Amino acid sequence: MKFRSHSQPRGFAIITVLLVVALVAVLAMQMSSRLRVQVARIASSDYAEQAYWHWMSAEALVRQVLLLELREADGHTNLGQNWATQQGPYPVRGGLIAGRIRDLHSCFNLNSLYTDDPSNAQFLLAQEQYRALLAALEIDEFTAERLSSTLIDWLDKNSELHSSLGAEDPDYESLAQPYQAGNNLLSHISELRQIVGYSRDVYQLIKPYVCVIPAVTEWQLNLNTVSETQPEIVMAFFRGQLDINAAQGLLSARPEDGYADVDAIRQQGEIQNLVGSGTTLNELDQLTVTSSYFELQAQVQYGDLEYYGFSQLRILNGSAHVLHRSRGGYEQDE
Repeated sequence: MKFRSHSQPRGFAIITVLLVVALVAVLAMQMSSRLRVQVARIASSDYAEQAYWHWMSAEALVRQVLLLELREADGHTNLGQNWATQQGPYPVRGGLIAGRIRDLHSCFNLNSLYTDDPSNAQFLLAQEQYRALLAALEIDEFTAERLSSTLIDWLDKNSELHSSLGAEDPDYESLAQPYQAGNNLLSHISELRQIVGYSRDVYQLIKPYVCVIPAVTEWQLNLNTVSETQPEIVMAFFRGQLDINAAQGLLSARPEDGYADVDAIRQQGEIQNLVGSGTTLNELDQLTVTSSYFELQAQVQYGDLEYYGFSQLRILNGSAHVLHRSRGGYEQDE
């Protein structure tokens, strides 16, 4: 009598069960991985939303501080006021928040290089001032000419080169990732990185000395809010006619609450020496001791997220108006 072996069917059954278990394990791991990604995505979105509202609260506070301080000082603006000191970081629920305010009258306004008339006196003055700034930062003459020309071409509305060193649409369209010239005013200094010649190194070098005032094409300098560590801005304003020692002298001679008015600045020895030498100082008409444009940089850490928000404000007739908002994920320490 013969007996049928059951070992082979049992072997197939075991293998089938193992395959099913392996398949379930793989599916479980995939589901778990997707779930973790989804949870992380939701958490990140929640962090970003909370950080945004912290930024908005900082902006609201800054608007109140600026309105109060400028009202009490009749618009007179100087570095001795509370807005001029970096605030924080302060603990908030879930993280930290800090902020600093920059007077946009204490840096070179890049939009002052816009013109629809290349012979315009104000434009020619701004062009000299910008080149003087680049020279003060030890950028060679050729590179300075290149940087000013490409920036002017980016701002103006025509498609003609400002000079042989400029750049218009064909130069940008020939890039590996083509685009066109802006042909418009800048909204934020980060837009410089799109312009021919403004490499990362150049951008980081000039960034502390330049700024953008939306829709404003003149440069009014408030000598009361220029940092003593940045005499190059004063040198640039006077088109290089003041050396670094004279520029530092103007800044260090400021009273604790700043120069009272523009006439007080005109009476300083450094300015009188230029006037006495017969130098034409048309830029004196662009001096001011009152400021109306400011930029807030809010730095928020919420959870694992680092969040940077920028708000450009205008103080006008007792009101604070937001002109521009932008955000970034990282800001290199200066």
